[in-house]
Amino acid sequence: MKFNNKIISLFFICLATSLFTIDMGIISLSLNEIESNFSTTRSVTVWVITVFSISSAIGIISLGFLSKIYGRKNIYLLGVIGFTIFSGLCGLSNSFELLLFFRSLQGFFGASLVALSQAIVVDTFSFKNRSKAISAWTFGLLAGPVIGPLLGGFIIESYSWRLIFFINVPLGILTFLGLIIFLEENLNKSKVKVNFLGFILLSFSAGSIQILLDRGELLDWFESNYIIFLLLFSIINLILFILNSVYSKNSLFPKELFKDSFYTGGIIFAFLFGFILIPPFILMPIFLTQIQSFPIYSVGIILCISGLGGMIGTFFTSKIIFYLGDVRTMLLGLFIYIISNVEVTFWTENVSIEQVTINMIYRGISISVYYVALANITYTTLPDRLRTYGAGLFQFFRTLGTGVAVAIFVALLNRYQLYYYEEFRNFTSYANFGIINELNMEDYSEKKLYDLYIQILRQAKVKSFNTDFFFLSISPILFFPFFYFFKKTNYKP
Repeated sequence: MKFNNKIISLFFICLATSLFTIDMGIISLSLNEIESNFSTTRSVTVWVITVFSISSAIGIISLGFLSKIYGRKNIYLLGVIGFTIFSGLCGLSNSFELLLFFRSLQGFFGASLVALSQAIVVDTFSFKNRSKAISAWTFGLLAGPVIGPLLGGFIIESYSWRLIFFINVPLGILTFLGLIIFLEENLNKSKVKVNFLGFILLSFSAGSIQILLDRGELLDWFESNYIIFLLLFSIINLILFILNSVYSKNSLFPKELFKDSFYTGGIIFAFLFGFILIPPFILMPIFLTQIQSFPIYSVGIILCISGLGGMIGTFFTSKIIFYLGDVRTMLLGLFIYIISNVEVTFWTENVSIEQVTINMIYRGISISVYYVALANITYTTLPDRLRTYGAGLFQFFRTLGTGVAVAIFVALLNRYQLYYYEEFRNFTSYANFGIINELNMEDYSEKKLYDLYIQILRQAKVKSFNTDFFFLSISPILFFPFFYFFKKTNYKP
């Protein structure tokens, strides 16, 4: 493949990746409109996200053997056009059940837009140019956090929620045509004996854990028998899958994958990437809307700044890798990320918009610096024939990390808000003369009591928000021992 064709194909690969991430970034803003349109409750409406997550996870698991049987380019093209078609059908849905059905198919076909694209980029470009190519691909990956909230806020404010699905159609068709022309197949078809039992077991396990993570907070976690059942069902299926993989001569994922030290470390840190990427995009809107009372379109603009910082970071990360190497670059990205979160732990309700903006910019840069180096080092020693399987499993762990993080930090936010509310409320007892004098309680009125309640609630939200970011700031430190997998003695460029 000529280098110019590689560059053009990389552009369309990045466009396909951005379609998927933009959809993920935009859908959460439309839940209120979808809820109103179909007269559902929030606990029902969030299935729009849940079914997409489940089907995407199952789709990722199937990419390895499907690419071997039908050819990676064919499966990738099928994913692009399938995602495009079912996006349009989601917008045309006249019932909530039909919307869920099309969302599940959209997620299944969309799985290849990120997972296969990463493998294709790694295989297409030489080791010398790989970090630059991955930087460009990451640019497309981070387009979602930039364009999604901004575009979503504008569409929801000005038009119908259906447009968030329709905009994928022309872009998807353009991407499909561009890939047909410029993308060449770099993986030969082969006869593969598929381990369907392993596929079913892992799909059941992944689907169950995804439902558990998405619905746990709504159902009060382990106070619900349904959540307990999902956990046990997921664990049993995972154990059976591991036994199947160990003792089967034809495991779902090649066993050689886990003999590669760099790849094993890579999927562990892919989980961390998923873990640290999404929570700020969930927590920041809560802070900006509930504490600082920003309108939704302003929140979209502020959120996109973080993604913009990440996209800026892709322009110079390859240079950093050249001078520091992959591991030191990953450490640099994580260090900047930790600093950005530590800063947020000291925010108050009066934090300036300039401070929020600066924090979002260098937070985005840290994510980009970390991820480009991670993607670069993960495939350093992995043989070409294993990269499609490897990329699928890499994205599976990233998706799992995201699901776990969202469940944990949303639960922590809600629980600590209740804790701090009770803690602050106790300060207002009649035994606290300082508070009584300050509030002039001898001039008691219902309005004063209500104002006091609002202030306590606001401060509890701020404190719980600070606490969440404290835990988010220390979470990368727990992964530092796993840098052992990237020992130089295993490095074979």
